[in-house]
Amino acid sequence: MERGFAEMPPRKARHLVVYLPHRIPMWRLPGASSELIRKKARPVFTVHRPASERDFLKVLPEAEVLFAWGLARRHVGKAGALRWLHTPLAGVDRVLNTELMHTDVRVTSSRGVNAVVVAEHTFAMLLALTRGIADAVRSQGDKRWTMEELDARVPPLEELHGKLVGILGLGAIGRELAIRCRAFGMQVWGVVRRPRVKPACVDRLFVAGREDDVIRKADVLVLALPRTAATDGCIGERQLRRMKSSAILINIGRGSLVQESALVRALREGWISGAGLDVFAAEPLPRTSPLWSMSRVVVSPHIGGAHPDYMPRSAALFIDNLGRYLRGKRLTNEIDRELGY
Repeated sequence: MERGFAEMPPRKARHLVVYLPHRIPMWRLPGASSELIRKKARPVFTVHRPASERDFLKVLPEAEVLFAWGLARRHVGKAGALRWLHTPLAGVDRVLNTELMHTDVRVTSSRGVNAVVVAEHTFAMLLALTRGIADAVRSQGDKRWTMEELDARVPPLEELHGKLVGILGLGAIGRELAIRCRAFGMQVWGVVRRPRVKPACVDRLFVAGREDDVIRKADVLVLALPRTAATDGCIGERQLRRMKSSAILINIGRGSLVQESALVRALREGWISGAGLDVFAAEPLPRTSPLWSMSRVVVSPHIGGAHPDYMPRSAALFIDNLGRYLRGKRLTNEIDRELGY
């Protein structure tokens, strides 16, 4: 005889927690996105939106799914029910702390939601350096006309058409950048971790281990790599000395990719022509850094990926992944712990 409804054992409650505090309004989750998450999660999950860290810690022990910037080391031990963490961040080097790495919690990122805008930011830096825009803005503040200084300008004004750009890291950002460089008539060489079919937006494709071929020949070298044990400090004195003296380095990956002391020396001694930097080893960039005052350097405060739709797009990715999670499907942007991204 089948048991009646009243005799069925109660189903264990499942909890989803959204905790995304931020001091800058643009990086807070909009109410509309929060409501879409709630609709997608019901009736399977009870959804929590804690307003403070104290409230977050109260619900964390029961959380099966967590949408958060990350999980602090001191809190990992409290997340006994956690099975999946999604972060709005594209890079996860600050998310994968030691304690979390030793759990079986699945981690997904929002990689790709800012690919277009980072590519555009990279190109803006490139134009600022090659067309004298950065110097012109500085001169504008002094009401100084600099036409007569063109012959002495370093780096000189350049035409991008026909130049060779080397992109280390041909992920979503690297591909979007390649498309824009090709539109400007540039040659594009890309470096990837594993062999793959060459995309149409790239003229030549190299596998990791052959970076020197790109470093030696590039007029513009762009770093679009994640931070891993293999990429930390990958651009140092040896690589900078092998670049063309007329070359420009642009870093929109992670600050730790570049050995900054070597970069400062390279710029001072003319090993390379200039640099565009959106990321730094220490952020905010210390006021004592020589990079602030170098005329051949364009500095931006890690804003390459910022745009008004970033958080809604990240939420949309999370919602899609939530459907995959409930159906037992493969999650988009799931992190490979061995690779670190």
